[in-house]
Amino acid sequence: MLSIVAVVINNLEVTRRFVSSVRQYTDGEYELILIDNGSNDEGASDYFKKVAEKYYRFEKIIDLAKAWNKGIELSRGEYIAVVNNDVVVPPNWFKPLKETLDSHKKAGMVSPITYWLIRDGFFKYEAFNNFDKTFSKPFKLERFKEVIWGEFCVFKRNALKEVGGYCELYKRFGAEDLEICFQLFSKGFDIYIDPRIFIYHQGGASQIPDIASEEEIKKYNESNFELFKSRWPKYTKDWK
Repeated sequence: MLSIVAVVINNLEVTRRFVSSVRQYTDGEYELILIDNGSNDEGASDYFKKVAEKYYRFEKIIDLAKAWNKGIELSRGEYIAVVNNDVVVPPNWFKPLKETLDSHKKAGMVSPITYWLIRDGFFKYEAFNNFDKTFSKPFKLERFKEVIWGEFCVFKRNALKEVGGYCELYKRFGAEDLEICFQLFSKGFDIYIDPRIFIYHQGGASQIPDIASEEEIKKYNESNFELFKSRWPKYTKDWK
């Protein structure tokens, strides 16, 4: 069984689009878990509660890592997809990702290909040494050298259990996704990217002004990135 965990705050139309794609294109047994991180739009909260198999609401905005962990705590699937709500899934998206996890004994997590992974700096696919340019097969990240954004991560439950979920030292948002990559590596798990599946990710749609200003976004991203590097100095001394 698959558990899909997303954190939502207001932004009704963005989440409605996400839920619609999940309902249309997710095959097999699954549950949708929505964690309402302090929405002040009652109409949005009512919708979230109505469409999810499991719904939990925080009265005030909490750190993203804590919100994701609450969703993981509520989940019961053997596979757990932790995803941003501003994504749209394509037909038959889960089967290839599941195959990747099942066919590699040490696999702990797999990510599909996304626009943001291709575009952004250090995380461009050309920077990945094992990237399959034919887009026909998954490839493994180099441990402690390559990481991915956390916009769409599918985990084996035992891998998440082994690392204890997302690290809650990170405030609001930023770098908790990099941290969990390193946590998985440290426990002997491998991380794969499967370019056979492309997930549309709008990017930044959850960080609208009534949730976080541009100044706040920059502050948290920078401070959390510095925290991440301080926790893994052996591997990140040249990271910028």
